Amino acid sequence: MYAGKRGEAAMMEVTAAVIWQADKFLICQRPSEKYCGLLWEFPGGKIEQGETAEECIVRECREELGVTLNVHGEFYDTVQEHPDRVVHLHFFSAEIASGELTPLEHNAVAWVTQAETAGYEFCPADAKMLQENEIESVKALLIHGEKRKRI
Repeated sequence: MYAGKRGEAAMMEVTAAVIWQADKFLICQRPSEKYCGLLWEFPGGKIEQGETAEECIVRECREELGVTLNVHGEFYDTVQEHPDRVVHLHFFSAEIASGELTPLEHNAVAWVTQAETAGYEFCPADAKMLQENEIESVKALLIHGEKRKRI
């Protein structure tokens, strides 16, 4: 349990997938009615009780995008404090193993390079990850089994 400034906030464990297709990765636009509405993010969600972070990212992408992932590994994590919660976000590199990409919960999806992300407004934790990592080199590192972690 994480005790925030007010001593009340519990740490929420969340995953996000950087899903690769050739030299581009997938980003998703959040629905307008959700927290950070209409901002862009990497797909994922809350880790459920008894579930590993890797199991979570596979489940969330099946539910949100209709695809099964081949997960290469976690490469980054960060903690973000929000007015009503504290989020510990784990980023994984992955590829689609099966299924047809269908945005079941997002307004839109796009395949982009890191340079192209400048044209999109991201949720704070996703923006931080993009600023602190050279995504293309992360993909190469994870294919060789290395892990890079920053908080």
